[in-house]
Amino acid sequence: MIRTSREVLVTSDNSGDIWSASVWDPSTGSLLMTYRNPSVIKHHCVDILGESYMLAADVEKSRLYFWALNSQIPVSSLSSSTPGKVSALACAPNGHYVVAATNENIHVWQTSTGKLLRTFSSHYQAVTCLTFSSDSSRFCSGGEDSLVFLWGLTSVMDDKKHATHIHKFTHHTGPVKDLYLGNFGQQARLVTVSLDRTARIYDTCVGTLLLTLIFDAPLTSVCMDVIECNLFVGCVDGNIRQFEMRNPPRNLEYHVSEQKNGIVFKGHTGSVTKLSVSANCITLVSASADGNVNLWDIPSQQITRTFTLKGPAVTAMLTPAYPNYHLDKLKPRILVRSFQNTTGSHKGDNVLEILNEVSVSELLNPECYLKSNRSVDRDDDAKAKLMESIAENKRLIKINADLKNDSSVTRNFVVSS
Repeated sequence: MIRTSREVLVTSDNSGDIWSASVWDPSTGSLLMTYRNPSVIKHHCVDILGESYMLAADVEKSRLYFWALNSQIPVSSLSSSTPGKVSALACAPNGHYVVAATNENIHVWQTSTGKLLRTFSSHYQAVTCLTFSSDSSRFCSGGEDSLVFLWGLTSVMDDKKHATHIHKFTHHTGPVKDLYLGNFGQQARLVTVSLDRTARIYDTCVGTLLLTLIFDAPLTSVCMDVIECNLFVGCVDGNIRQFEMRNPPRNLEYHVSEQKNGIVFKGHTGSVTKLSVSANCITLVSASADGNVNLWDIPSQQITRTFTLKGPAVTAMLTPAYPNYHLDKLKPRILVRSFQNTTGSHKGDNVLEILNEVSVSELLNPECYLKSNRSVDRDDDAKAKLMESIAENKRLIKINADLKNDSSVTRNFVVSS
């Protein structure tokens, strides 16, 4: 089983009767925290931001909500309006950027400033899912139009250029329902699942299709274990299929039949909406439209615990048990400000803000600064060089002032003559 000290389970359903999201101890089944709000959270619209906040999108309104991980009530100063109703969102693992989709448009925000850096569109229909790479440098989007795009974060943030994708994948023939982007940064593998009954595995470095797996039912969710040896896909019929990647087929297309070659997890009566695997690769978590979140023992395919929610489950994900979950006073790892809902030039865009506890007067007074920084004070040479530079700077300022005075006298003499 999973240790409480390592991971917690985050769930949400589409009822919103009691709370918008909740955190559970997966080993004991006890409820650790609830995040309250009168709104309902949408599928693919919940994520953890910078180990400090939970971010979610309202299903009815064009709005984003932020909860401190240790608080039940949203942070009112951070709640932000969006250009439209959000259909999918994802937070960069480093916590510095958030991408969200409204219909076919994708928006990129910088969390430290709240600035909407870019809005662009390449999908023809609504974006259904978004996910970041492990190094926060790339993200993927999948849509109702069956298209999948791989984007470079730095390239889409350059508003002087047209937003250009790194790769475009057009192999699906039905809506893309979920994405999994692996743990190896720019060398990661991408797995996509669709209602066309296929799961497709890509090499994101060169953009080639490595393998197509064809199943007996439409697919709605996907995940892999940490070592990426096992692939799990959720189906509309409630079944979860496991495919071992250590012995992949030699053909580029492979039919996975339940009767011949497949491990099946049976326990849900509704479509599987979300999958997650524990860090020790022993426990599988599944959320379903039947309102249940199941914990499975992967080796035996047996259910070890069931969490029954008030409505169809839209989220079930295992996250590290960050310290901010249980701290009385939040210690945010990142700076977050309320998000803008429009792009454009703003005063101060080219100003770099530096947060420092040292006062301006102390920074401008070399004697005071040197006394408060022992490492510098111990270095007599550094102190001497600093004082010498200050004296030279004063000398140059005086010379410049004298030159200006001489120039003024010369002009007056010419005029009087």
